This record gives sequence, C-alpha cells and structure tokens, in this order.
Amino acid sequence: MHIPDGMLSNATVAVTGAASVGYVGYAVAWVRKHFDQRKIVLMAVTAALIFALQMLNFPVAGGTSGHFAGGALAAILLGPFAAAIVMTTVLMVQALVFADGGILALGANVLNLAVIAPLVGWAVWQLAQKFSDSKSVKITAAFAAAWLSLMIAATAAALEIWISGNAQLGMVLGAMGGWHALIGIGEGLVTAGLVAYVLQVRPDLLDQSNKAGNFSPRSVAIGFGILAFIAAGLSFFASSSPDGLEFVYFEEGVGVAFEEVSLVSGIMPDYMAPGLSSDALAGILAGVVGVIITGVFLYALGSAIRKRGGEPS
Repeated sequence: MHIPDGMLSNATVAVTGAASVGYVGYAVAWVRKHFDQRKIVLMAVTAALIFALQMLNFPVAGGTSGHFAGGALAAILLGPFAAAIVMTTVLMVQALVFADGGILALGANVLNLAVIAPLVGWAVWQLAQKFSDSKSVKITAAFAAAWLSLMIAATAAALEIWISGNAQLGMVLGAMGGWHALIGIGEGLVTAGLVAYVLQVRPDLLDQSNKAGNFSPRSVAIGFGILAFIAAGLSFFASSSPDGLEFVYFEEGVGVAFEEVSLVSGIMPDYMAPGLSSDALAGILAGVVGVIITGVFLYALGSAIRKRGGEPS
C-alpha cells in the first residue's frame, strides 16, 4: 500500500507531508525523553523484521496480493510514538534504496502506515487490556488491532486519492476496503503470531508500566533478528501479483491515469541487487541488505536521539 509519486495532488502531498513531519517530530521528542538504549535495540530489530516481512507478498484472490504492514505490531511492542519512528524508517529505506513508494508521497505513506495504523492498533490493544489480562485475549486483540489498523490505513489512502480528484469516492472506498479486509487477515495472523511469541519468551515487554531497569529485550531481539534474515532469504519467492492498492487503481481501473514520477531510482529497484545473473540470488541479497540497512540506520538514529536527550526519566 505504498502510494507512488503522481497519484496524489500537490495539495494532498503538502498537507499529508506537513502532518507527518509534525507527528514524527513529536514522536522523536517523546522517544528522546522516555526510551533507553535497550528499547532502541528493540526498535531497530522490530524495524528490520517489519521491512523483511513487507517483502513477502502473499496471494489473496483474483490476481492480487497482500503484504504485512506492521504498524499495529510496532505499536503493541513499543507504543504509538516509537512505532511511528520505526515505520517511518522502513518507509524511507524502501523509497530511497528500493524505489518502493514515492518521495513526494512519502508524507502520505507515513501518515497512513506510520501514524494512523499504529494509533489504531494501539487503541484496540489498550482497550482489550481493560477487559482481560489473559494470553488468549491478548493474542485475539493483536489480531483485531492489526486487521483494523490496516483497514483504516487503506481507508485513509482511498480518501487521499479521492481528495486528489483521481477516483470516485464510493468506488475507491469500496474497492480498497474489500481487498484490504482480506489482506488484513494475513496482517492479523502474522501480528498475533509474533505477539504470541513475545508472550511466551518475554511477556514483560508488553507491560507498558514496566520499569526501564527491568527491561531486557535480548531474547526477543535475537528471535526477531533471526526471523528477519529468514524472511529476507525467502523474499524472492513472494507473489509477483500487484498488491491491493496497485490492483484497485490499475487493474480494476478505479483511479484515473496519471504520469508516475520517479525522483529516485534507488540502488536496488524492485528489491533486486544489481550485477548478479541469478534473479533468486539478487532478490535474496537485496532483502538481506535491506534488513541490515534498516536495522543499523534506526539503531544509529535512535542512539543519536537518546544521546541528545540524555538519560530517559
């Protein structure tokens, strides 16, 4: 659900960009105040895992595919503000390195996937905790949070396309909602599975009242890191069918034709490392490199944020 450049009007690009910059700026200030180095590590490995899982497009129906988004997972693990930084990092690496998602449309993609999706996921997760603290309820809540977060993010993207004058409201809302209701099932299953894993190995990480002195994400960080590299290694086998947004806009013809702009070609466009004769190897290498870039960049960024802000209170 990465909006390319040219799909949105200049006004929509400007407004969504300004909103995203303001929110992410606040998120940076919040993380600077509240997070220590151990939580920065968890942010980095979560970003790397989400990047890798987003490469694994899975077939849905009728020639379309879906992929994991990850906003709800990041919010459940880290809260909505840290999740915004995690998701923004993933989106920036995808746009700049792999030419996936527009540069001008980055603000809209951040708003949908790094702001709205984590906030919705976080709200559902928090609401569920008020009713029960059982493991089964938490896993179910993770599924519901992920499904709804993707639906609302898809709705936001549809509204942005409509506001830009590139689609009729009823058609784009219905098509985006219908396909992402199916894609959201995959989103929910992956999120619920990963939350179940965290509940098994370190349930205290999901306790937002936990004191920093008792916080040790090592086992989860190692597990997430291993999963990220496994997912990157499997990325070449992902479905080549268009994802929900592409299918709705281009295949179903919901949106009007536009001239797609490519401001950055990326060093590994289409998630393929250059200079290799084997497409499988090129895809796997691109995935591994992407995982490393995402994790290292966020760790460096988070460390710089924390250093500037001093020790969290």
